[in-house]
Amino acid sequence: MNAGYVSILLALAASLASLWGLYSGVRNRDAAMLRFGERAIYATILFVTLASAILTYYFLTDSFWVEYVASYSSRNLPDFYKLTAFWAGSDGSLLLWTLILAGYIYAYLKLERKDLLSAYTLLAAMSVMTFFLFLLSTVSNPFEELGFVPADGIGLNPLLQTPEMVVHPPTLFLGYAGSAIVFALAISGVLLADDRWVFRARKWIVFTWIWLTQGIFWGAIWAYRVLGWGGYWAWDPVENSSLLPWLTLSALMHSVMIQEARRGMKLWNILLAFITFEFVILGTFITRSGVISSVHAFGQSNLTLPFMAMLVGVPALTLWIIYERRGYIKSEDVIESVASKEATFLFNNLILVTSALTVFWGTIFPLISEGVAGYKVTIGPPFYNQVITPLDLLLVVLLGFCIAFPWRRARGEDLVRRLRFPAAAFAIGLITSLALQLRVEMAVSLSIFLFSLTTHIQQYVWDTSRFREEYGNLSSIKVILRRRRRYGGYTAHLGLLIVFIGVAGGVYTQTFENVHMSVGEQKTFGDYTLVYRGLQFEESDLKVVWYANVEIWKGGEFLGVLRPAIEKYKTGSGEEIRRVDIYTEFPEDLYLIFNGASENSALFEVKIEPTVNLIWLGCWILTAGGLFALIPRRLVSDFVFKAEGGVRA
Repeated sequence: MNAGYVSILLALAASLASLWGLYSGVRNRDAAMLRFGERAIYATILFVTLASAILTYYFLTDSFWVEYVASYSSRNLPDFYKLTAFWAGSDGSLLLWTLILAGYIYAYLKLERKDLLSAYTLLAAMSVMTFFLFLLSTVSNPFEELGFVPADGIGLNPLLQTPEMVVHPPTLFLGYAGSAIVFALAISGVLLADDRWVFRARKWIVFTWIWLTQGIFWGAIWAYRVLGWGGYWAWDPVENSSLLPWLTLSALMHSVMIQEARRGMKLWNILLAFITFEFVILGTFITRSGVISSVHAFGQSNLTLPFMAMLVGVPALTLWIIYERRGYIKSEDVIESVASKEATFLFNNLILVTSALTVFWGTIFPLISEGVAGYKVTIGPPFYNQVITPLDLLLVVLLGFCIAFPWRRARGEDLVRRLRFPAAAFAIGLITSLALQLRVEMAVSLSIFLFSLTTHIQQYVWDTSRFREEYGNLSSIKVILRRRRRYGGYTAHLGLLIVFIGVAGGVYTQTFENVHMSVGEQKTFGDYTLVYRGLQFEESDLKVVWYANVEIWKGGEFLGVLRPAIEKYKTGSGEEIRRVDIYTEFPEDLYLIFNGASENSALFEVKIEPTVNLIWLGCWILTAGGLFALIPRRLVSDFVFKAEGGVRA
């Protein structure tokens, strides 16, 4: 038994002890037992961290007697990728999941007040921790030994030897693990009939949402740059499983504001917190169980039974608690008018949840068809595009209305005043787009984008005027910092609008062509001229690489040389992969795929992605909006408040 596995067992024992301490403490209102539970939590975190450090050490020292290390590393693998091979397989990724959850629980202990709500929250969060430690100590042990020492390891999948895949899993797991804290807070709030859970959960919701956004972003950019098919989203089951919690958490991020301000949507918020966590567990299960085929999945495993128990147990427990506390959950009726911010939040939630349920249905349908008919029926992109596209359009329209409408209601002239400029922007966008002979779908998308963008710009202008009256000579920066939650939201909306127009531009105006070129031959594609200059060959201990050198010209100006490649690896099963090369003129990409060569010619697939970089930009703006909204008051209070003679917002 090696030190890593001993650490996992000790972590499991400490985790069970923390559950006993916390449960006894909250049941008997016993402070001593609660302190015991807290100390056991720290011990759990310590042993999980120790186990993670030991696995890292095994990778860096080529300890191939550990089966997991032998399966995902090799002697010639660069040290950087030996570190990231930690989460290349199912067992290691579950340990990373557990380590990140431990980090969240540690942060919760340090940041939140020690009261009964926190005790219940920690009890729920440690239950999730115990589940993962149980998996790591039984069916998913990353420290399993081979019983012999192979001369070398199998090596890391070449598709994972990229910076994008280094970042993608940790960022996504930061989002996944954060959902456990949000769920724990929600279920504890219901148990105690304590509305404070909403106020405490807000920062955890936003923080989790930021990392889910980043996880999806890095997964998309990895698919675009590494998989070599020129797309970033294929409605693959594993991709879908990361989108599901993002959709429901986005809904929760808006609906908790209704409960904060008006005590409404209580049951809805609890259900959203629950379903977000359930989707996270489902996503973790789908990726690791191999029940659904995917380029992103790890393959077959023994995880089905414990994950199915978790997927059934969590909703059963949640529904029982909701039933027991149904009196507390009764909400106030807060919708006074359709033309109100509350109504747009409600419709926004309905669209996001409908989108999530649609994606969920498409994701699990292969399992249902196999269970009923005996074979898997895969649902492809046409289904999602037909259902999700109109929902996306409605959501972007609502982005505009939720900014334009006030709380409670807007009437008559006020409604006209709020909508006249956005409506004009919509009309101008539509007429101009059609005059430029854009596709109708693109014209509508662009017009809706302009409508919602104008509502935001209009609100910025109105805020500037109103805040000047309210705060006098207070600088704009200080006003924005006072209202950082409001402007964080506006910024995130702006990011989503940019992502929307980036996606629409790609779907409706992308061009591509397969090109066969001899050495020295020129081909024109769009505004670009491509000149093939022949092959280049390189070999290292790890791989053999064939580069195709292609000069890029535009309007007589030399722009550079693209070098798409085919790589054949010497480790594992000798995988052969294509490395694309991209020339960027923001927001456009010239995307070049090298598909093979003979002695004097080569075959390429050339694509122009006209707006793809808007998607990446929008994701960063989304993240920036979330981060801005999270700035703690104490970090800005000296700058914003004290300098103004102690005037508070």
